[in-house]
Amino acid sequence: MLKNKTILFVMLSFMILSCDSQPDVKMVNYSTTVDSTLHYYKYGWKQIMDFGDYAGAEVSYRKALEHDSTFLVGKSVLARLTLDLEERLALYKTIEEEKHTVTGEERLILDVYSALTKYTNLRDQKSPETKSALQDAFDIGEKNFRKIVHTYPDEVYLKSEYIEILHSKYGAAQSLDSLKKLSTIDQQTNPFLLGFKAILTAETKNYEEALKYALQLKEQMMTMGVAKPDAILADIYFKMEDYTKAKVHADNAFTIDPRNLDASRLKEKIDKILEVDK
Repeated sequence: MLKNKTILFVMLSFMILSCDSQPDVKMVNYSTTVDSTLHYYKYGWKQIMDFGDYAGAEVSYRKALEHDSTFLVGKSVLARLTLDLEERLALYKTIEEEKHTVTGEERLILDVYSALTKYTNLRDQKSPETKSALQDAFDIGEKNFRKIVHTYPDEVYLKSEYIEILHSKYGAAQSLDSLKKLSTIDQQTNPFLLGFKAILTAETKNYEEALKYALQLKEQMMTMGVAKPDAILADIYFKMEDYTKAKVHADNAFTIDPRNLDASRLKEKIDKILEVDK
């Protein structure tokens, strides 16, 4: 009996030491205190970034706001998702009027999302200020998200958006380098980062390696029934100018989720090219 107690004590001590040796996970603290709001907010980002499920994410953000209608960051993401211009204009107005109530890192995030909402509104209104609004949003995003991703390295979706902004401003090679440097070991198989690495690699014309990453993602998400893997493969084959294969994957992604913006925009481009070639 004594021997068994000693073994149990050693095992428990090892477990405690192991837990203590793990680095603390650092995540942004949001102002909402409603657990359901945070749940749907975080799950919505998983749907957007990991699954490419924009329609499902919109549902999640509406549920988040049902539980806490004052959560401005949640409103700002819904504003980026909704296709209703009038709703988006109303959400943007509320965000701008009330954003003084939000502080710290949450305010940094809100300012980026508000700037992107402003750009989307101007684009849909065909405003001549659209281009400058997009550049302003990118500049704010680069500055604010750089601070956040270095302070909160476990915030994988904010990190993902930061790398997207770097790509828009500086191109594939620099953003691919940043992606590799910023990704933790656990994040290297994150669906968004793995898929984006495939796309960036294809932009550098390293198609064989890009397809390797894309097929790894497809296998990883095989049972999930989401559009993302096909959307990534369609993008790579489009860059390779293999429009026949690109169309197969774009059509597959569009069938799974017509709201997937990457797939729908690419499908439209491919269909136009193939129509001209007939």
